[in-house]
Amino acid sequence: MATLTLMLDKRNKNAKKFPLVIRVRHKGIPKNIQLGYKLEVNQWDEKNNRIKSSFPNSKRANYRVNEKWTTALKVVSDYNAVIKTIDIYKLVELINNHLVESAREKSKIIKNANEKKTFLKTYGTKVIHRYREADRFGMADAIQGAIDLIIKFNAGEDILISSINETFLEDLESWYLSKSNKPVNIKSNESMKTYKKNTLNGLGVRLRSIRRIYNLAIRDNETELTMDDYPFGKSGYSIKQQRSKKRAADLDVIRQIENLDTPEGSPLWHHRNYFLVNFYMRGMNFMDMAYLMVESINNGRLKYKRRKTRRGTNVKEFDILIPDNIMQIFRFYTLGKSKEDLVFPILADVVKTETEERVHEIYKNRRRNHNRRLNTISKKLKLNFKLTTYVARHTFATAGLHKGVSKAQIGDMLGHTNYYTTEAYFADFENAVLDEAADRIFS
Repeated sequence: MATLTLMLDKRNKNAKKFPLVIRVRHKGIPKNIQLGYKLEVNQWDEKNNRIKSSFPNSKRANYRVNEKWTTALKVVSDYNAVIKTIDIYKLVELINNHLVESAREKSKIIKNANEKKTFLKTYGTKVIHRYREADRFGMADAIQGAIDLIIKFNAGEDILISSINETFLEDLESWYLSKSNKPVNIKSNESMKTYKKNTLNGLGVRLRSIRRIYNLAIRDNETELTMDDYPFGKSGYSIKQQRSKKRAADLDVIRQIENLDTPEGSPLWHHRNYFLVNFYMRGMNFMDMAYLMVESINNGRLKYKRRKTRRGTNVKEFDILIPDNIMQIFRFYTLGKSKEDLVFPILADVVKTETEERVHEIYKNRRRNHNRRLNTISKKLKLNFKLTTYVARHTFATAGLHKGVSKAQIGDMLGHTNYYTTEAYFADFENAVLDEAADRIFS
C-alpha cells in the first residue's frame, strides 16, 4: 500500500531552508514531489502538517499546499484497486499529472473569471490613471499603496474585487497587525533588534482607499459589482481607528525653537522658519507652504486655498492676520520676487520646469527631508520627542483649547471639514483636564 507524508526534505544538511514535499513511499521505495515552497525548520509545524504564521503569507501558502495534498490523496484512493500492479515511478507520474491538470483547471477558471469579472489591480490601475490625469497624485499614491498591500497579502496575485469581502478583510487585519514595520531600536547584536508594530490607523488609511475603489466600481456600469458585494458599512467590516500618541508640545518648546541659535541661511535656519510658519499660521499644512505664492500675502494678511480640498465642493479658503514675527520671515523670503513666484524655496527650482507628477515626487522627498531636519532641531534642544509638521499643527490646536477657544473654531482654523477629525486632536487634552479635576477632588 502506498503512503504519503507531508514533510521537509532535509537531505541537504548545509541548507538553511528546506523544500516542502509530499514523500510518496510505495513498495519500500520513497520519492519526493516538491510543492514549490522552501521553509526554515522553525516555519514548519510537523505535528499539524501546517506552515507556521512566521512564514510570509502563511494562510495562502497553506491553502495551496492543502489543495495539492488533497489531490495526491485522491489519486492514491482512486487507483487503490490497481496500485499493486504499478511501481513508485508510475504512481508519482500519476500524481504529478493530476497536479498539473488541477492547476490547468484552476488557471482556466481564473481566465474565465478575468473575462467576466473585475480584478483589483486591473481596475485600480484605471482609477490611479484617472487621478494622475487630474493631478491628484496624493490620492493616486494612496490607492497604489492599498492595492500593493492587498496583493502582498494575497501571495502576490491579483484578486477579484468581489473577493475582498468581510472575511477577507478580517484576515487581512489579523495578518497586518501581526507584522512589524521598520526597526526603531537597533542594538549591536542582530537578535536584539526591536521593531515597530503595524497599527490599526496605518491599515485604516489603506482600507479607506479600497473602500473608495469599491464605491467607484459599484457606480461604474462596466463592472458587475453591486451593493450586494460591498463589504463595508453597518452590517459589514468596520474600518477601525485607535487613538494616536500625543503630538502636541508645550508653548515653551515653540519659544525654544524661536530662540534657536542657527546661522542665517543654513539648512536648520530655513527649516526652523518653516516650522514657525507652520505653527503661527494656524497649523498650516507643509504642502500649502511649499506651493504658497507671493500674491497670497497682502496688507498684512495671508489668503490662500488648501491644496487638499481645492478640487472638492467644500473648498477651504484661509484669510489670516500675519503676526509680526512671521511677517519678518515672509519679508525675507519674498524680497525681490514677483507675485507669481513661490514664497519658499522648497519647490522653487522645479515647479516651473518639471511635470506636476515629477514635482509631487520631489515634494514628498523634501517633506521627508524637512522632518529629518526638524528631528535634528529636536536633538539640539534635547527634547524627548521628535518634532514634525504634525507637532506644530497639534500644538496650535491644543494651545487654543487651553486658551478657551472652542473646538469648532479650532477645527475651522485648521481647515477641518468634519467634527471627528478635530475631536481626534484633543483626547490627551481632555485626559489632562480630567486628571486635574480628580486632583481637586482628592485634595
